[in-house]
Amino acid sequence: MSMKSDPAADLLKQIHPGSAAWLDSIPTRRGAHTGRGFFFRESLKSLSVTASLFPSSRFLASALLRPIDFDRARIIVELGMGTGAITTEILRRMAPGSMLFAIEVNPAFIAHVRSKVHDSRFVPIAGRAERLGSILGKRGVRRADAIVSSLGLTSMAHDQRASIVGQAAEHLGENGVLTQYQYLPASAKPKWVRALGPKHFAEESFLREYFREVRSERVIWNLPPAKVYTCRP
Repeated sequence: MSMKSDPAADLLKQIHPGSAAWLDSIPTRRGAHTGRGFFFRESLKSLSVTASLFPSSRFLASALLRPIDFDRARIIVELGMGTGAITTEILRRMAPGSMLFAIEVNPAFIAHVRSKVHDSRFVPIAGRAERLGSILGKRGVRRADAIVSSLGLTSMAHDQRASIVGQAAEHLGENGVLTQYQYLPASAKPKWVRALGPKHFAEESFLREYFREVRSERVIWNLPPAKVYTCRP
């Protein structure tokens, strides 16, 4: 079964012709919804939002979740759960009475995580992060204690990321926290990587427009290496 055409995949094949056979070789048969091949293929469908071709490492997950006080956090929101690498770790750390609202734009990822996570505290939601306020409002949630974002702000249009981060800041509680990561810029990126998004985005400066306190931490043991931002209102 060949992959349906999508702009990101077509762009990758044009820039790096040798990738065509490799992309088409990734399994798409029913039941082959595991591993990096599945994440890679599905991520291509929403690459401008996810800006990632590989699942998060446990080191990145740890850095994203370390700032959260799980003993007190009752409402946690995840933006972009992918295949659930961070989702499952959030649930492992959460208190019994807490709730996790995981917002994901890709229905294949939602189905995948639903099939492996059976936890009454987990609420997967098909939707776009730009509608965060509306999504939470429909579920009677006014403020979140923590928001964990795996969205690729770097590759988004300014208005899109401003809407997402603005709503996140607005819907955080007084002592809430947002964690967000950005891949570290490489000194010699392959041509096809440069073509998938902006060459540079000052994410920390951007986040400071919405949050009183922004701290950063480098995570080298991830593919690619990343910087995690901890933001407080």
